[in-house]
Amino acid sequence: MKNIAIYVCGEVSKKCTANGCLRAFNNKSESFERYGGEKIQLVSFNNCPGCDELPIENLTKKIEKFKKAKVDVVHLSTCIRGRCEYYEDFAKLLSKEFEVIGYTHGSRNGKKNNNIDIYKSKI
Repeated sequence: MKNIAIYVCGEVSKKCTANGCLRAFNNKSESFERYGGEKIQLVSFNNCPGCDELPIENLTKKIEKFKKAKVDVVHLSTCIRGRCEYYEDFAKLLSKEFEVIGYTHGSRNGKKNNNIDIYKSKI
């Protein structure tokens, strides 16, 4: 079983119901299609504190909690990919510990054609 975390934009989460992310997860559609017949479990649905609240430092603290929750893969939300100046920084930082999928729902490439997926090799 793969343990999944979804990390969303703090600013967007103030007005978003998370329907798109959760629908895609529950239906194993869009970015979650990759898991096919594999069992997956959502062990964390967490948000960035916001652009003015030291997002990189905050994520560093959350990574330790993700590790305790035995997260295997972190999906950066589509809203982070589309709006966040820290998108690449988040992906690089998270990839030191987890596989990173750069979106949750919508087009794989996104409007900016900037999708990042980082797979950790299993040595």
